[in-house]
Amino acid sequence: MIWIIGGTKDSRDIMEKVIAVSKEGIIISTATKYGGELLKEYKNANNGREIIIMSEKLDESEIESLIKEKGVNLVIDASHPYAQNISKIAIDVTGRMSVRYIRFERKMLNYGNENTRRFSTMGEMKKFVKGLKNRNILSTLGSNNLEEIKEMGEKNNLYIRILPTTSSIQRAEELGYLPSKIIGIQGPVDKMLNKAMIKSYKIDYLITKESGAAGGELEKIEACREEGVTVLILTRPYINYGIVYNEIEDLIKNEF
Repeated sequence: MIWIIGGTKDSRDIMEKVIAVSKEGIIISTATKYGGELLKEYKNANNGREIIIMSEKLDESEIESLIKEKGVNLVIDASHPYAQNISKIAIDVTGRMSVRYIRFERKMLNYGNENTRRFSTMGEMKKFVKGLKNRNILSTLGSNNLEEIKEMGEKNNLYIRILPTTSSIQRAEELGYLPSKIIGIQGPVDKMLNKAMIKSYKIDYLITKESGAAGGELEKIEACREEGVTVLILTRPYINYGIVYNEIEDLIKNEF
């Protein structure tokens, strides 16, 4: 059986390709219910094989049990580049159990040096933002970092762009974000809409992650560059994954 660790659009694309070329059973997991909802359509695309969709966070013992009980022989880690915990656990468990582990990661985007500042930790970024005053800042980090970045709005106008789901909006409100500072939208967002948001909220700084070229990141950066907005980048954490693919076609060709 093949286990695809999801959480990105890439994982859904990989699953479609695997379904087309392999008859093995497939497990695809995400850490959120929203991610699970996006995968429901694949339940009927089984062609006689078992397809299991999981939407929950798994700890080390649960991962080990899953691999053992389902006879997983290949793990394709297509989780988000910043979901370090699940990747580290999967690498450790598959290594102990002699199960093949491969990583799919989006190509890095060349952000250039114009109007960009890079930070290796959120602490470094917060220290920089604390030195600003009365600036309009737009965070595109999503809902997972809302508590961590909250203090960036103490001396500045902090706007947050998050998924328009009940849980995301509720979490933002519980943390004290005002409705006027919440932008609920499903990405990817094209360049023109990014520019419209930047102009409407008079954004000076935009916060993002080195997520990769997919998912609207390029359009976001191009919009900032054209509007003279400084991009604050939380750099991608380094993990020694071993075998890494940046193209889905290469993964399918070499592994199947």
